[in-house]
Amino acid sequence: MWYEYLFSLITLYLAVALAAGIHVLLNTRDSRAAFGWLGLIILFPIAGAILYALFGVNRVRRKAQRISNELVAGTNKRKSGDKPLNSALLRMPGYNVTGNDLTPGNCVTTYYNGEQAYPPMLEAIESAQREVLLSTYIFDNDDTGRQFLGTLAAARDRGCRICVLVDDVGIRYSFPTIIRELKKYDLTFRRFMPLRLLPPSFSINLRTHRKLLITDRQTVFAGGMNIGDRQLIDGPSPHRAFDLHFRFDGPLTAECVQLFTDDWRFSRGPELDEWAGSYRFEGGAECRLISDGPDETLDSLMLVIMGAISSARQRVWIMTPYFLPERQMMGCLQAAALSGIDVQVMIPEENNWPLVQWALQHNMSELLHAGVRIFQRPPPFAHSKSIVIDGDYSLLGSSNLDPRSLRLNFELGIEVFDPELNRDLSSHFKQIVTGCKPFTAERLKGRSTPARLRDGAAALFTPYL
Repeated sequence: MWYEYLFSLITLYLAVALAAGIHVLLNTRDSRAAFGWLGLIILFPIAGAILYALFGVNRVRRKAQRISNELVAGTNKRKSGDKPLNSALLRMPGYNVTGNDLTPGNCVTTYYNGEQAYPPMLEAIESAQREVLLSTYIFDNDDTGRQFLGTLAAARDRGCRICVLVDDVGIRYSFPTIIRELKKYDLTFRRFMPLRLLPPSFSINLRTHRKLLITDRQTVFAGGMNIGDRQLIDGPSPHRAFDLHFRFDGPLTAECVQLFTDDWRFSRGPELDEWAGSYRFEGGAECRLISDGPDETLDSLMLVIMGAISSARQRVWIMTPYFLPERQMMGCLQAAALSGIDVQVMIPEENNWPLVQWALQHNMSELLHAGVRIFQRPPPFAHSKSIVIDGDYSLLGSSNLDPRSLRLNFELGIEVFDPELNRDLSSHFKQIVTGCKPFTAERLKGRSTPARLRDGAAALFTPYL
């Protein structure tokens, strides 16, 4: 009978909605995200549950591997009342979040755009004698991508072990993907959380956004640059982008090797040999690696950033391509600006994701009214990421200041205490800001009503952008 069919359908709807709702309540840690998913599931039980299964479920359940015996010992010392070795305010947040002291003796080199970064990266691969570890988000199948593959293959042919970890979503920015070329060169590679139908795996949201190149466990290249023509400002790609990348020589390399090893093992790569690189303690930079991701390291970078902003005494200068700070971070920026600290944020004039720009404009007035100055950098797209605070602190790495980076992606940040690097990045910021367009409250007020409605609607999706 028709009523039996209707009863079965209603029962199915209620069962799916109840199951999905229970999963949200038990597993979604962000209250706003949970509220959004619950509303979607209640309004559209079947479709909402499917969307939640595809985009909202955190399938990553790996044990925290960053806590070693040394960290436990350090925690016990803090409980006994001992202070960290470095007691300056800016040094405290990173220490308290990670349990790690700063690593001294590192040398840091800054590269601007692919024209500067790629030659030394390729040279480091050419000079490697034992091992090359490479992790990247976007690995384009273009001239630059194939040049890297050829150099990696040559290193493999002379006896180096090559391990390439690529993100399964990031590689799809080019078609055909780089996978065919990796197989052609017979290089050992793994895809991070590959998308597949059988067995089902649809973790589209949980991606590795880290960029690491490690040669012979001595030298590390890390920062915001992917691999492809898109990073060449004078190159042929229609998606050209300004960017920053960094080279680290020194003992920080050991922490980066451990991070790569964790991701490689998680991606079921063959076991890496246990051996330590030989480091030269010649540089003056003190560094600390911050691992962040939707596992046991969730919120690590956000807490460190908020702590650093709250500890600033003179200035906070930020470069980021995607600027959608969560309410807590907005509060830190507002409080800093209201207390007289020079807070400046540089974002792209033309974002490659319009939704991000629209959502930002919805809440930008709060920051502007508090005294935060926001500048828009003219095209090409500004993909640079750095935070410079006071006279000796810099935070570098792969993370943007948006919910996707700080809550969904696997990211890395590197705290650097080095007055020389701070001066270099500050000079770069001051040079670029002269050509930027200030975003003012008057410009926001001048938006039309349809534009305000568009921006408000985009802001609803902030937790998922």
